[in-house]
Order: sequence, then structure tokens, then C-alpha cells
Amino acid sequence: MSDTATASQLRRRLSLPDVIAQSVTVIAPAMAGAFVTYLAATKAGGATPLAFVLGTLGALAVGSVVSEFGKTMPSAGSLYTYTSAGLSKTAGFVVGWMYSLAFIILAGAVLAGFGFILSLFIATATESATFVPWWIFFILGLIFVAAMSMFDVKLSTRTQLVLTIVSVILMVIAALYVIGKGSPADSVQPGKKLDLGSFWPSSSGVGWGGVIVGFSFAMLSFTGFEAGAVLAEETENPKHNIPRAVIGSVLIAGVFYLLITYATSLGFGVREAKEAWPASVGGLGAVPSAVASKFISSIVLFAAAVSALLCGLGVHTAASRFLFAMGREKVLPEALGTTHPKWKTPWNAIIVSLVLYAVLVWGLLLLTGDATEAALAGGATDGVANLPSTVRGGLYTFSYWATMATPAVMLAYLLVGVAGVRKGQTDGNQKLMIKGVLASITGAIAVFGSLYYSFKEAAPGAGILGVIKAIPWITLVLVAIGVGIARYLKSSRPSAWADMGTVFDEG
Repeated sequence: MSDTATASQLRRRLSLPDVIAQSVTVIAPAMAGAFVTYLAATKAGGATPLAFVLGTLGALAVGSVVSEFGKTMPSAGSLYTYTSAGLSKTAGFVVGWMYSLAFIILAGAVLAGFGFILSLFIATATESATFVPWWIFFILGLIFVAAMSMFDVKLSTRTQLVLTIVSVILMVIAALYVIGKGSPADSVQPGKKLDLGSFWPSSSGVGWGGVIVGFSFAMLSFTGFEAGAVLAEETENPKHNIPRAVIGSVLIAGVFYLLITYATSLGFGVREAKEAWPASVGGLGAVPSAVASKFISSIVLFAAAVSALLCGLGVHTAASRFLFAMGREKVLPEALGTTHPKWKTPWNAIIVSLVLYAVLVWGLLLLTGDATEAALAGGATDGVANLPSTVRGGLYTFSYWATMATPAVMLAYLLVGVAGVRKGQTDGNQKLMIKGVLASITGAIAVFGSLYYSFKEAAPGAGILGVIKAIPWITLVLVAIGVGIARYLKSSRPSAWADMGTVFDEG
């Protein structure tokens, strides 16, 4: 094997649990269960569990296409490679471009969120009115991610596995506690522990339209389920383990979300949950019975903080592998496509990613006025908006960058679904073609959900911030830039263009 090949080769030593850990930690179930599922609740109300059942099916549709590609194309480029080979090289480059940008943005966002949540946890647990500045934990998070990712990816995935299990167990304890308390005293059916109205719109006071919009938001909570595929070149028997990890992570997250959303709906009252906004913005942790227990509210915050930190690590792993794969194929700077001679990790891509996280987080804060920061961080809740900037800045950075990045990931899901349709037609694989159609529909609905609040007020009279209105147009500009770069590469670097979608498989 040549020195050049060795310099761009990752070390293959991961097993199925490692890959599942990567996917599940990017989904960040504990963090999403605490703070993201409320988006679906704003429309689906007490029927949010039904919206998440549909969301699980949608994620499985996309995951089945990713799995089909993963069986024959084990590549660190994952969605970028699949779309390049299945649809077109231009579409593949756009997916790689948008997905890499999204994950770089998301990594910085969730690490800022980690800083905010941990600061809030410490203040809650100690009953202190003074908050530790969020940026201290953000910097510590960067150091943690660097230490976990630079030397041995197996150390990273095993740490993710253990701590994710801990955070999920804590959230399950909180959910079971809320279910044990039953619906609140001021609800239509106080003290009720089993309410199947959560799974039928009319019984929970919402329509099917609200459930469908809730489904589009539910898909956002599954963001990253495919992230294990980026470890294909570092995984033993990837053609077997990658598909299992992708589908397995969706099923694990789906069951978890079902429990969390049911507990949240029940805790607010299934028939009252839709009207609980804006109190429900806090998700499970804002349920009256959880708020009444310092222990339960504390473990929800702690579990969410751990989940956010691990999500940052998992997203970073995915982002660095994408940059590595595109650098190796010379559609990005070639230096990104090399590995460390000893550790066989993509050091250059890792270092560039870490620097970009810090630049994006601090750059956003420097360019944003205090009024905009308070408005977006607080949303409809004055309590959060009135937090000191030493803690509120972390929430603002998390909220905005996560909102900015999500449409790009959903667009990647849509395009990989279309790639599945095209690949199925080309290969005469009707099963893949059907899966691709379902994934495309799911991806289109998810894109709609990711942009919904750029056009629709979160609450009547609340207005829409200019920075939120701009997100769809910024997304379109980034797509156009990606297409422009692709055309430039096709004409100026034909050999690199011809190699797009290459699979570096050892066996």
C-alpha cells in the first residue's frame, strides 16, 4: 500500500455498539426530550406521542434508504457518497456541502447549549441566584471534544455509549415519576395515569392537521440518526453493522421519545397540553409535577446537559469525517483528507472543525444586539428572556444556530431519498425505489417543519424576528453557492470531479 493511500486511511476497529452510540448521541435523546419535543407539542398538543410515532416511521423510511446504500457503499462520506453515486455528482456535492456546514454549525450550537443547560442545572441544584457563565462550560466542552476525538475514535464512542445510557436512564426515571403522579389536579381528568387520548387527535382536542405539523417537527428530533454511517471505514464488517446501527438508533430513539412525550402530555393534561404553551417550552422539565420536585427537575437538566455534550462530540465526529472524505477526493482542500500517522484520525479536519465552532459561536454573539438575543432566547417566556446574559447567551446561540442548521440536514434527507428512487430505477430494485419515495416524502415534510416558524408566528401577536425570517433565504443562498462550487470543480478539476463518490473499502 502506498504512503499516499496510508495517509488517507482510517483505522478499522469499531463494533456495532460503537456505531449505535455514534448515531444515538447525535440524536441526543435526553436533550431533545427535555427541550426539543415541545416544538411538536405547540401544534399536536396532547397528541404529541402520536406525532412521534409517525416521526419514528418517517425516520425509518429515510433510514432504510441509508441502510440500503450502506450495504454496498461503506464510506466516511455517507450521504455525500450515496447521493453522488445514486443521483448525480452535483447533488452529491450539494449534500456534502450543506451537511458539512450544518454539522459544523450544530456542533457549536449544542456545545453552547451544553454550557447553558449545565449553568442552569448548577443554579437549580444549589438554589443559587448566581449563574456560572455558560461560556466557561462551552470552552471545557471544546477541550473534551478535542481530547475524545483526536487520538482514538473508539475511546470517543465507548464514552458516548456509557454516558448516553446514563442520561437516558435518568430521563426515564423522570418520565416514570411524572406518569406515576398522573395528570394535574386542574385537568379534566385529574390523577389519570393511562390516557390513550394521546394517540387520537379528537380525543386530545387537536385536529389531524396539527398532528401532521407535529410530525414535521418530530422529524427534527431524530436529526443525526444516520450519523453512524460516517464511521463505515472505521467499523468492522460495515456492510452488516452500519444498516443495523442506523435502524437500531431510530428504534431506540423512537421508543424513548414515545415515553417522554407521553409523560409530558399526561403531566400537562392530555386535553390541556395544547394550551400549556408557553410553559411547555421546557418540555418534561416544565411539567408541574416535575417542577414541584427539585430532584426530578435537577436530573432532567443534568441528563440534558450530558446529552448535549455527547451530541457535540458525535456531531463533531460526523462533521470531521465529512470534511475528511471530501478533502480526500480533493473537492475540498486536500489537507483535510489526511490522517495522523499514528492514531489514524483525521487531525486536520478535526482541528479545522474545532476552530470553526468557536468562530461561529462567538461571531454570532458579537454580531447580535442584546434585544434580539433576549427575544430569541426567551421566545414566549419572559422568565428565560430575563436571565442574565452570562447564561442567556448560550441558549440564544444554541437556539439560533440549531434553527439555522436543521433545514440543511432535512434537505440532505430529501435528496438521499431521491437518490434512492433513482438508484432503485437504475438497478431494477423496486424495493429501494419504494423506500426512496417514502424517504423523499418524509424529507420534504421535514424541510417544511424546519422552516415553519420562519413564516408563521410561534404565538398570535408574537411577530417573527428578522434573523428567523432570513433562514430560508440564507439556506437558498448556501445551496446556490454549493451548486456554483460544484460547477467550478467540474470544469476546472475534472479528475477530482470524476472521483466523487469513490468508496475506499478494505473488504
